[in-house]
Amino acid sequence: MNQTKRSVTIKDVAAQAGTSVATVSYVLSNRNRYVRPELRERVLKAAADIGYVKNAAAGSIRGHQRGILAVVVAQFGNTFFTRMCVDIVAIAREAGFVVTLCNSDEDPAQERTIIERLISQRIDGCILSPALSREENTELLRRHRIPYVILERSFPGSQTRHHFVGHDNFQSGYLATRQLLDAGHRRIAYSGWDSPIPNVRDRIDGYRMALREFGIPVSNECVLVDELNEAGGQRMAAKLLDARIGAVVFGHHDTARGSLLYFQDQRVRWPDDISVVMIGTPDWIGVLRPRITCIQRPEHPMGEAAARLLLKCLRDVDAPVEEIVLDSVVLAGDSVRRIAAA
Repeated sequence: MNQTKRSVTIKDVAAQAGTSVATVSYVLSNRNRYVRPELRERVLKAAADIGYVKNAAAGSIRGHQRGILAVVVAQFGNTFFTRMCVDIVAIAREAGFVVTLCNSDEDPAQERTIIERLISQRIDGCILSPALSREENTELLRRHRIPYVILERSFPGSQTRHHFVGHDNFQSGYLATRQLLDAGHRRIAYSGWDSPIPNVRDRIDGYRMALREFGIPVSNECVLVDELNEAGGQRMAAKLLDARIGAVVFGHHDTARGSLLYFQDQRVRWPDDISVVMIGTPDWIGVLRPRITCIQRPEHPMGEAAARLLLKCLRDVDAPVEEIVLDSVVLAGDSVRRIAAA
């Protein structure tokens, strides 16, 4: 006859250690109550010997934390997000938490399903980079009183304030464009992702502001957007060459990769034939020569800040709402040709 194996309980640990259930509970829950060191060691050894695992779900029902955090991002294949996740996991581990990583793949419906299942698993807190920067799924977290931090994608005009960590996308677009303007370029294009996400649009606004500061008319024909893939990048690169553009800001590294490949196929050299600045620092950028001038976003500081902010929220659910916006920096390469200003 097949029998289901019974789970090891706290009573089994007490029997194995030769002590009371209450004492075992004090030891395994790390409660602030004195237990003789030799008895504590005996309880811990007994629990390990018979394979006792604390019932985290039951503990959470009684109001205790389970020690589980969740991170939900929109593009897990994007190194921008995965680098932040590395720091989030490291900070969480130091604080005694494990982290569940999830990818919504820019699908708000999939994101909702993920959050619903995470809530059913009684996570303690969540870091969320919302799919397409849509806000509605945060209501699920608030309804279940789960502390959360919004990562990178804010909600302009929202009536609800959220704990937020991100970087200044406007600044990224501005800094990238200034590298080209300061080198003497005046006919500068922007090439990027055709997206409704506000912070992607902020990069274009930064590009436009830099041009206006130099008295350069902002032409819509010089703002090219397409799908977030190599094919989109190749299509935009062809348009850049047809328009005889002398310099370009790449607003997203996925479209930039397609454009740079197209340039190579067409034997177009940077910076001799076209000057290039890219927002982002994907892993593949280091193999290109000449080196591409990039805007490095603060991925690691953002991940660390988001994790520490969430931990702060777990300690104090009534903590004032914080919004942390970090700066980007220029990583100078060899992809910008200096020319005499017209």
